[in-house]
Amino acid sequence: MMLVWAGSQTVAGALDRNQSTFLFSYDRGCRDTSAVSLTMPVTLQSYDYLSLHPIFQMNLPEGMMLRAIENRLRKAIPYLDQFELLRHVGTSQIGRLRYSNDATLAAIPAQDIDEILRDRGTLDLKQHLFDTYLSSSGVSGVQPKILLRAKVDGKLEIAKMATTGATHLVKTFDEDEYPHLATNEFFCMRAAFHAGLPVPKIQLSDNGQFLVIERFDLAADGTYIGFEDFCVLSALNSDRKYDASYEEVATRIMQFVSPQSSLTALKQFFTSVTLSCAVFNGDAHLKNFGVLYTDSQSKVVFAPTYDIVTTAVYQPFDTMALTLQGKKLFPRYRQLLKFGMKNCKIPSREVAAIIEKVSDAVAKTRTELQQHVSTCPEFRNVGTSMLNCWEAGVARINEKEQTDMQEVRNTKSTSGLW
Repeated sequence: MMLVWAGSQTVAGALDRNQSTFLFSYDRGCRDTSAVSLTMPVTLQSYDYLSLHPIFQMNLPEGMMLRAIENRLRKAIPYLDQFELLRHVGTSQIGRLRYSNDATLAAIPAQDIDEILRDRGTLDLKQHLFDTYLSSSGVSGVQPKILLRAKVDGKLEIAKMATTGATHLVKTFDEDEYPHLATNEFFCMRAAFHAGLPVPKIQLSDNGQFLVIERFDLAADGTYIGFEDFCVLSALNSDRKYDASYEEVATRIMQFVSPQSSLTALKQFFTSVTLSCAVFNGDAHLKNFGVLYTDSQSKVVFAPTYDIVTTAVYQPFDTMALTLQGKKLFPRYRQLLKFGMKNCKIPSREVAAIIEKVSDAVAKTRTELQQHVSTCPEFRNVGTSMLNCWEAGVARINEKEQTDMQEVRNTKSTSGLW
């Protein structure tokens, strides 16, 4: 059994398991504001699941990070299931939930951000970061990433001094499989910024090996606020992150985001989907959209944009992560127009304006990307491929006339960008 904390001071309940089920029970004194999820209101009845509840598996490490944890714990825990994995990384998570039977959480070691941003490869910084923060990085994703507590110029960042927990997310990548992934994401997020989307503060290291991202679930007073992705809001396990449609996400937004914020959220969501189409991001799945709230009874808003990458660079025949109007082919103008009007409840003129704004944002960012390509020869191949993808993507979302037969012919004859 392990205790589930909603914030640093409040025990919400206890999570346990038997041979066939996982069981979560709220503490009898738990208030409605301390509900662990928007999908799990406080009740006297226990929540009985065949697998770990979606909210509890939301931040479980995957890929390289999972393998590293398994290797570290193999002797002590021969079989590291989801419950034991949560116990291992549960004291430091994205969002406000913590998992520990100890009320006192150990402080996360502080790391100078400038050391990461200015790394020249003289030290094996990547290995050092993994060794230091592996057990305090409750964050999902296939690519290697860690949560750390930042210090700048030898001091803890003033705005975050109230916390002893993580303040930043640091991403890196597998160079053999996804070369220059950090730079790829950095410029995609620049396009998101130019498109007017809310984005976290994000910095690319000088050597292109690290992406340093300020957490958007950390308030100015150092407290963590609630975050839930759309796997959780759809009551799906994390491994089903591709099993939905963008129309269903729009429905979930209207269901869970506060009414006074829902139209803003839908516009933000539509803009993000349009941008992913323009840059050929085939990984805009359920876990890459989320909501934020102070507590489960407070205002719920759509989370800032995150995790946008030109995936077509690495998978030339990539498609969208979720379906749109029953298809996973990247859409054209009229499909986006219909989606924006019908499912996102945006007037046609505003939909058209958003598509135009995204196109302009990608064009502006292409200039920045071209400059980076010209000054970084080692990035030239990936950068040039990104530029080609973006040019084709913007042309596609602005293409207003396309017959079904043309769609079939073009799909068979293209070089794989869509």
